Amino acid sequence: MVRAVLVLSKAAAQQMVSRGRGAILNVASVAALTASGTYSAHKAWVRTFTEGLAVELHGTGVTATALCPGFVRTEFHARAGLRDDTFPEVAWLKPGPVVATALADVRRGAVISTPSLRYTLASGLLRVLPRSAVRAFERSPRRSMRSTGR
Repeated sequence: MVRAVLVLSKAAAQQMVSRGRGAILNVASVAALTASGTYSAHKAWVRTFTEGLAVELHGTGVTATALCPGFVRTEFHARAGLRDDTFPEVAWLKPGPVVATALADVRRGAVISTPSLRYTLASGLLRVLPRSAVRAFERSPRRSMRSTGR
């Protein structure tokens, strides 16, 4: 989740910079702002790396964007053996609008793309809350997305 982003971003950036145009879109997550173990750590790295890459690429004609969605209805949770019924339906985003927002943000050169107002607000809250509050929220029983045992 880290090495692939690093290696592929470097390879893509080199080719794009030589052409003087292009865009790199890395998938991070709102989880980058939480404290839910290695997944959050990986996604925080992707977000921060992409921000740094955007700074390095400034003025080259190449942009870098970190997509930071929340929960998206894909096969991700089932394949990972995680429960997806722990959160209300309103927490879930549909893939189409997430992709549309990401591509629109890439076109306008946004560095961070957070699809949906609810996750934009959640991200803002997670950035201003004391980290002790974020960690306490992660420890709550409702947040457990353990294996379904299927």
